[in-house]
Amino acid sequence: MSSQHSNKSFRMVILMTAFAVIAMAFFWYKTAPKVNLLSTDSLSSTPDYFITDIKAQRFDARGKLIETIQAEQALHYIQAAKTRLEQPYVDRYATSGSWHAEAQQGAIEDGSNDILLTDNVIAVKKYQGSADILLNADTIHYLDQDKSLTSQGNATLTSTQGKTSAGTITTYINSEEVIMTGSVRGNYETIH
Repeated sequence: MSSQHSNKSFRMVILMTAFAVIAMAFFWYKTAPKVNLLSTDSLSSTPDYFITDIKAQRFDARGKLIETIQAEQALHYIQAAKTRLEQPYVDRYATSGSWHAEAQQGAIEDGSNDILLTDNVIAVKKYQGSADILLNADTIHYLDQDKSLTSQGNATLTSTQGKTSAGTITTYINSEEVIMTGSVRGNYETIH
C-alpha cells in the first residue's frame, strides 16, 4: 500500500509542478511588454493608405461637373485628418467663373472642400466676359466658403493690364475683384 501511496504522491507532485509551470508561463506571458515591429512615432507619421494615378470628379446635385482633381499620388494621414497630394492638377467650375491650377504638392483636410496647393503653384482664373488672370505663388489656398484663391509667398498676378507682385493676392471666382496686400508692386496699362 505504501507503494501505491508514494505513486499517488509522486503523481500529485508532478501535477502540482506542471500546474505551477503553466501558471508561471501564463503570468510571464501576460506581464511581458508588448513590442511592435515599428515604433509608434514612426507609425503616426505614415499614411494609412495611398492611391496612385488619381483622377477624381465631383458633381453638384443636378449632375453638373464642379471639380476635377488629378494627382500622381494621394497619401491619407488619419491622425492629421488630411490627404497629401503629389503633383496635383485641379479644375474648379462655378456659374460665372472657373480656375485651374497645378503644383508640386497639395493638401485637403478630411470633410473639407478647401485645397491648399504648395511649391511652384500656377493657377489660371477665368471669369465670364473678362480676360484670364495668371497667378504664381509658393502657396495658393482655395477656400470653398467664399470661392476665393489666396496666393502667398512670391505671389504675382499677370493679366492683360500688366504684372503685379504682392505679399498676398486674393481673387474671387465669381467676381472680377482682386485684393492685394503687403508690398504691392507692378506696372499697369489701360486698354482702350
